[in-house]
Amino acid sequence: MLSILILAPLVLALGKLEPAAGKIIFGAWLDNSNAPVSGGDTPLAYNSRIGFNAGAFQLWQNLPPRPVAEAPASDYAASNHNPDGTIDLTGLNDKTNAAVFLTVYPLGLTTVTDDHLTALGNQCNQIINSTRRNVFIRLAPEMNGDWFVYGKQPDAFIALWKRAYTIVTQISPTVAFVWSPNFNGPNNDEPYDPYWPGPDYVDWVGVSVYWKGSVNDYPWIHNTNAPSNYVAQIIDAAPGPEGGPISFYQQYAVKYSKPFVISECASAFHIGILNADGTSTALDAGIGRTQTIMSFWNSFLFNPTFLANYPLLKMVFALRFEPATLAAFSAGLKQLDSTGVVQWAQAVVPTTVTTAAPTTAAATGAAVNTAVTAAPGNAAAGNSKSSAMECGSMMGFASLILSLCL
Repeated sequence: MLSILILAPLVLALGKLEPAAGKIIFGAWLDNSNAPVSGGDTPLAYNSRIGFNAGAFQLWQNLPPRPVAEAPASDYAASNHNPDGTIDLTGLNDKTNAAVFLTVYPLGLTTVTDDHLTALGNQCNQIINSTRRNVFIRLAPEMNGDWFVYGKQPDAFIALWKRAYTIVTQISPTVAFVWSPNFNGPNNDEPYDPYWPGPDYVDWVGVSVYWKGSVNDYPWIHNTNAPSNYVAQIIDAAPGPEGGPISFYQQYAVKYSKPFVISECASAFHIGILNADGTSTALDAGIGRTQTIMSFWNSFLFNPTFLANYPLLKMVFALRFEPATLAAFSAGLKQLDSTGVVQWAQAVVPTTVTTAAPTTAAATGAAVNTAVTAAPGNAAAGNSKSSAMECGSMMGFASLILSLCL
């Protein structure tokens, strides 16, 4: 009897909330606070500017949530949180089903109780049920750096992570947890492995990626092109001075078949130095704002070779950008869209949302006076995070480089 063996191609199962093969979610982290310079943005306005419905929007809150009444006057982000400190979803009435990508900053690794985590799970359920959106949680990001109160404590981090994953997903099973350290470039960050909770406790893996200038040109005061393989250097240890010896992409995304997200990214454009005496010194524009910014984006998102080489890249979050580069960036998005790669959000009938969660146990947790606020940006070369204009870099020479992160 003749038998015929038919070999079917191997198709790996998709991860939790992972887009189909060949698809990428483009998301944005907007400044929807009442900050005087960069605040006031909304998802609806953002979608109108770029001409597409972004597939996800990133929001943040503390764990346990810090009540707004306890926030200092300088905390502009209090304006987009509910009184109990949870995110206020009224600004997400963008008429789409864009996912909620919730970055959660613990106020300490050992002070978070099971009640706080139960409240977080209930909050996720409420978001999903009331808005019909998918929810991702990026818990304690960049934990391998020293700029957050929870940083460089691997044992305590893993203990909290496993507890959070177990409790939250038992309550809200569709929530996807995103493990997202800072990239291990040529600086003094801890390597990744001490913070790895194990594949059973992670749904997505990701890193933060920023272009502020070459590591060989620190402190960054020059506006220059990002290398054409810049992001590949960062995530995959590709040849060049910018990355470290470990390929994050191979070690975690490929090895464990996890979808990969660039959790936050932007390019800096340096505009001046704020001197210690209060005066400022303008910096040379170099190659110009648009060229500087677009060289970063062209090294990965708008680079077909990069996308082909890294098929597990399934989501990218842009850290806002300003009108001066909008035309060039939008043109890049249109070209990318023409290839059928992007999974945009779908238009839906708006839901009436007034809050992210009902009164929760999180609001009754032990009071913590020190808040961890979102100050996105990489801390390469030992540089700590800070904010100047939209996103700047504090330098160690009694001056402040004013930069726009776009």
